This record gives sequence, C-alpha cells and structure tokens, in this order.
Amino acid sequence: MSKIEYEVPDAGHVTIKIVDIIGTQVRVLMNNHEKPGRYTADLKNEALEPGKYYYKIHLNPGKLQSKENDNNNLISSGQLKIEV
Repeated sequence: MSKIEYEVPDAGHVTIKIVDIIGTQVRVLMNNHEKPGRYTADLKNEALEPGKYYYKIHLNPGKLQSKENDNNNLISSGQLKIEV
C-alpha cells in the first residue's frame, strides 16, 4: 500500500494525477476542493500494475479544475513504487 502525504497551503481545487514512467496519465486519484492543511492520499484501492509511477499534485485557488499543462500551480510531485 502506498500513501502520498501533502500539504495544501491555500484553499482551492486539488488534483492528484498518477502518471507512468513515460508521462502517460493512468489515474486521477483526487479531484476535490480542499481547505488548507496536511493530507494523506491512500492508493490501497487503486488497481495499478506493479512498477514505477509518478504523482503530481496541483492546486487551483479557483473552483475550476486546473489546466493540464499549467505547472504554475504544482504544489508537490514525487515517485511511487507499486510492488506485488
């Protein structure tokens, strides 16, 4: 089981995307409005093949989902390893 810990500095729309090693989006883990604070996203129910993945967490201060290529609102990113 993998967990992603992150902090939201300002209230807004948070999107967590999981991508494979070549950058293809494989899952949107979260797409919700969040208040400022520390959070943990759990991948226990996600059916991902074993391997290496990356996550990107975006925060859009407005109510609408952020643009796909807008890295100005990236608040965190990292690597995940899914094992059998």
